[in-house]
Amino acid sequence: MVIKVAAEQGHDLDIDHFLQLGGDTGLRGYPLRFQSGDGLGLLTVEERLYTSWFPFRLMHVGGAMFFDAGRTWGPAPIPTPDLGLLKDFGAGLRLGNARSSFGNVIHIDLAVPLDAQAEISRVQFLVSTQTTY
Repeated sequence: MVIKVAAEQGHDLDIDHFLQLGGDTGLRGYPLRFQSGDGLGLLTVEERLYTSWFPFRLMHVGGAMFFDAGRTWGPAPIPTPDLGLLKDFGAGLRLGNARSSFGNVIHIDLAVPLDAQAEISRVQFLVSTQTTY
């Protein structure tokens, strides 16, 4: 099990340096850059599954189940309502590229927001690459 806690606080930030929270920054059940502000807090709890499946000797296959909770605070360049603590859960597929010199891992995640607003989808689908599982 992996538990990550992150917090950031800025002061007098330029408009292009505000802290953002969403699917691309760790809160996978919400759209990209869903909330912004000059402060950010994020908790991630993830259970990872490693398998010995190595199809065609190209990719190592694994999976993950996760829960994320986070929020932003303070002024934002575009005022948005304060939604408080946002939470999501989901599952994902991990494909470890064995034939790349970079060793990147492809993350394919499906996440469900627990505090969904009417304007966002009930299921978020994310595909990304990272250097870690």
